[in-house]
Amino acid sequence: MPIFDQGYQHWTGPLSGHTWRWLAITRRGVSAQWKSWWIKAVVFIALIPALALSAFLVLWGLLEQKSSILTPFLFLFQGLPPEVMEGAKGYRAVFWTLAFHAFFNFELIFSMLLVLLVGPNLISQDLRFNAIPLYFSRPLRRIDYFIGKLGVIATFVALVAIIPPVLAYLIGVAFGFDANVFADTGRLLVASVAYGVVIVLSSGTLMLAISSLSRNSRMVGAAWIGLWVISSVSAGILTNTVRQDWCPTVSYLHDLLRVREAMIDTPSARAKLRELTEAGQRQAQGGMVRRALSKMARPPGSIASRGGSIAPPNNLPPPPPGTDAYGNSTYSWQLSAGVLAGLFVLSIGILSSRIKSLDRLK
Repeated sequence: MPIFDQGYQHWTGPLSGHTWRWLAITRRGVSAQWKSWWIKAVVFIALIPALALSAFLVLWGLLEQKSSILTPFLFLFQGLPPEVMEGAKGYRAVFWTLAFHAFFNFELIFSMLLVLLVGPNLISQDLRFNAIPLYFSRPLRRIDYFIGKLGVIATFVALVAIIPPVLAYLIGVAFGFDANVFADTGRLLVASVAYGVVIVLSSGTLMLAISSLSRNSRMVGAAWIGLWVISSVSAGILTNTVRQDWCPTVSYLHDLLRVREAMIDTPSARAKLRELTEAGQRQAQGGMVRRALSKMARPPGSIASRGGSIAPPNNLPPPPPGTDAYGNSTYSWQLSAGVLAGLFVLSIGILSSRIKSLDRLK
């Protein structure tokens, strides 16, 4: 429909600043996307890991307090050594870290699904209906347009990857009843928020860049799935053939997971848990040896001369390249961060070349 010039019309309504111009695009985009039942379903299903994380932190707080309320749930802690059961506060940081690690394993998948559902239409639809000139005919800059579109993705990703861990952390603190809880676990709160921002900036800009390359939203969605699946498959093939530690960095998801591992410091928590488990195994093996000696009525020297304790069998296959026997990544997290940073710069370049303001339109 043509727009006819009607001359000057004075604006009598309230004036707003230029700082929040992008918010109108975000607000409209979120309102339009939230009408989809698929998006609502993914968001609500993604809350299940958050509820599980909150429940674990609550139960751990009750374990620290040795509360009688925990009695019906003691079977959940049967595998823990007696040292943990008696002094749970000393192992708070270890188990909280592992809990947040497991939480983000699930939430990253839901975040990628939300980006797939929300992102393809954000720019490709504007290109298809030639709506870009209508945006820039208003007092709107390209940076406002980009931030507004990114805000749509950020809103939905925050619903599953930022807000839930923050609320779960606050619930865990409330049930901790300890002044040292912030000193022990405060880094997890900061790392959770920072990692959510990494997901938003990386996946959001990458999706917007792909969306700006095509007017067909279905092709954009297929390209996102292809990037997700093909990079993971390629990483697996390289790992089995080349067998180098850097092979997992070919996978986009592996790069995000490796950065997550470094930000919340999962290897340190696993190392402390491994030390605790090995100490418990040595104690248990020492008790078995003592009982066997008492039954056989043999002098202790006949067994002690053989090595003291029985080493656990090690029949597990060797870990794949890039990881150790305990699941920790052996390649540098800076390598994965460099890959994500490179994709971010590439995405910004694509957006800058594909979306032009009115003074650059031909």
